Amino acid sequence: MPLVRRFLRVAFAAGVLALVPVNAPAQSALTTIQVGVLGYGDGTSLPVYAQGAGFFKKYGLDAHISSFNGGGAIVAAVAGGSLDAGFGNIISIVAALERGIPVIALTPAVTFDQRMEGDVVLVKVRGSKLKTGADLAGKTVAVTTLNGTLQLAASAWIDQNSGDSKDVHFIELPNSAMVAALQGGRIDAAMLGDPIKTQRKADVELLANAFAAIAPRWTEGAYVSSKAWVSANPDAAHRFVQAMVEAARWTNTHLAESAAMLAPLAGVDPAVFMAMPRALQGDTLDAQLLQPPIDVAFKYGQLKAPYDAKAFVTEAQPYWRGVR
Repeated sequence: MPLVRRFLRVAFAAGVLALVPVNAPAQSALTTIQVGVLGYGDGTSLPVYAQGAGFFKKYGLDAHISSFNGGGAIVAAVAGGSLDAGFGNIISIVAALERGIPVIALTPAVTFDQRMEGDVVLVKVRGSKLKTGADLAGKTVAVTTLNGTLQLAASAWIDQNSGDSKDVHFIELPNSAMVAALQGGRIDAAMLGDPIKTQRKADVELLANAFAAIAPRWTEGAYVSSKAWVSANPDAAHRFVQAMVEAARWTNTHLAESAAMLAPLAGVDPAVFMAMPRALQGDTLDAQLLQPPIDVAFKYGQLKAPYDAKAFVTEAQPYWRGVR
């Protein structure tokens, strides 16, 4: 780790954004594509890695990447045409479809796997006696967005561990305010994400890897486009898929290089970034991995009706031709 950290500091100081050049065929003209990412988080910023490592250029795309504070805003921007593609969590995407917003999930985002440490977990203040879901009865739990994926995961864990999520008071707090709220006794637990989780590990401890309550392994989000855009730009959509799949596989095996790309944008010390659990970038649209959050969201009333994730795969299939 010391050697890796020294490498990252050098890369950061040099402003390195493309550490591994991609051999790309000559392009007569690049197609401009507007892409939205969520807050420069590791699990929501695969386009940053695709751009930094040269995969967009390899497939003839000139990606202009913008960061948003909320996934809902990204989906709205995609639907409105100001973005061509962007990150959305699976539940938000299905909710948009329920409202008649014509979006299509082109490529997967991060895959949760319970065998790996999560980048967002349910924590308590260090020394707290809380252990089970039942211990949270009458308590207050903080999430970054009410009625979102984090509250869904926490509720599912509480109900699977002797508790009743209806007896828990959920409030909305930014990640940056959660640790102080825990220490001040204003909240009892929080769905805390990185980099704060890693930076403040001396002050908090794990209560649960709550995402595992949804499923042992599942896809947390996807990069969506509007159906109008993919219909008008089918070749660009196909090349976007190719670039993102290759970028996902590269990122999963080049942790130091990708950390050096994102850390400056996220405002995180590269050494802290490398100490964080890194996201497992998804490289295939698998209905079995897409379905769990949809089913749990419907069970908890976040979605009005069941939805078959196979529809995601079927709609995206034309743009995955030749992708292995």
